[in-house]
Amino acid sequence: MTTNWKRLSGLTAVALLTGSLAACGGGNDTNSGSAGTSSSPASSEADASSSPSASASANKEPVKLTFATVANGDSESQAFKEIFANYEQATGNKVDLQILPDVNQYENIIKTRFATQDAPDIFYFFAGPNEYVTMQAEKNLVEMTGSAYVDNLTSAVRDFYTVDGKIYGIPWGSYNAMGVLYNKKTYEQQGLSIPTNYGELLSNAEKLKQAGVTPFYEAVKTGWPTQIYPLSAFQSFVMPTIGGEEGVQKLVSNTLGFAEIPEMKKVFERQFELKTKGYYNKDLLAGTYENQQEALANGTVAMAFQADWMLPEISKRFGDKVNDIGFFPLPSERDAGVVSLYPPKQIFVTKTSPRVEAAKQLAEFMTQPDSLAVWYKYNPGIPVYNGVDASLFAGQQDIYKYIEEGKGIIQIQLRLPAGIIDFDKITQELVGKGDAQKAVEQMDKNYKQDGKNKKIAGF
Repeated sequence: MTTNWKRLSGLTAVALLTGSLAACGGGNDTNSGSAGTSSSPASSEADASSSPSASASANKEPVKLTFATVANGDSESQAFKEIFANYEQATGNKVDLQILPDVNQYENIIKTRFATQDAPDIFYFFAGPNEYVTMQAEKNLVEMTGSAYVDNLTSAVRDFYTVDGKIYGIPWGSYNAMGVLYNKKTYEQQGLSIPTNYGELLSNAEKLKQAGVTPFYEAVKTGWPTQIYPLSAFQSFVMPTIGGEEGVQKLVSNTLGFAEIPEMKKVFERQFELKTKGYYNKDLLAGTYENQQEALANGTVAMAFQADWMLPEISKRFGDKVNDIGFFPLPSERDAGVVSLYPPKQIFVTKTSPRVEAAKQLAEFMTQPDSLAVWYKYNPGIPVYNGVDASLFAGQQDIYKYIEEGKGIIQIQLRLPAGIIDFDKITQELVGKGDAQKAVEQMDKNYKQDGKNKKIAGF
């Protein structure tokens, strides 16, 4: 994913977000998406070059660290390069930034490098405690629980990443949120309001269709965007029917299967119904993520089931039109719905690295206010650290308001110990062919199979 991580998988604990983010700077009313700066007692410390970790290394022999990440857009690589240049100037150490090209194979590449004792010293990896299982955290990763950065994390993020009292990777970056991105000008021109339930969403779609405006753009050819609808719908539609958190824990322990949940099948039926009602783009099967951005930015399409990671892309391609894009959750049948949150990836330090202390030092350097300011300069988003300001796009300001109101839950895939393998292919086929029963059965089968493959208790 580019400022948009498109791998949608893995978590274990419900993190209903309340006002705990109030101090994290997301309330900035800047719409430009320009660079945010650190401004708080927490961020008024000495600059990076005079930090304890930097000073401590000044008299040591310089080392060269390998830092691995995946090709995820210019904004991420530019931020890493600037942060590492600052680190090198401050410490004398060097950082070899290894940008791996294949998003889909990134996990396998990292696992293989661990198996061949060729793991990077430090790497930026997928989010969630299930990745502790994937990476055999106790064996391969440095525990970060006592690190100074932990106390400055927002409570929801800290709780989310803590498993059995331990945190292995540094949460780093921004919250993303999945739901409905909409063109505010198009909505205004058609006299529409943000829907307060699913029926009103369909009513808006029908009015748009009658006016000759495509209601929704779905990028079926690209594939991964088709996952957004069911992941956004889970907490609004499914959770109330399985007893909320109690039902989620049954899925976690594999005492409840997705195929046993009637409402899960109905979610897929609703998703396909949008096609039968003629609410999708005419080039549905040929639809791409890039065309989705363009259509939404230009207002030829009113809505898209997407995440705010699309906004920096729109900003780069279509400039000020990014501020015409707003956000609302996918509504339920009874209310306005709940935002499906996606936490950031994590920075992991390899336990067996011969340069582990220097790698830990780099991780600490990356969490300092000056480094975080560089990241948010290139990657506008809602920070996961308290006391950090970051400029937000208009749609991200909408998201922040929902989070402040407690209307956000970490999306279901990130709360499970096993992954729903090939979920993008399942939803891609569902939108094309409409077999909801097959979709839910395959979802259930793939989840259980991944649990078995990972030798997770209960699977």
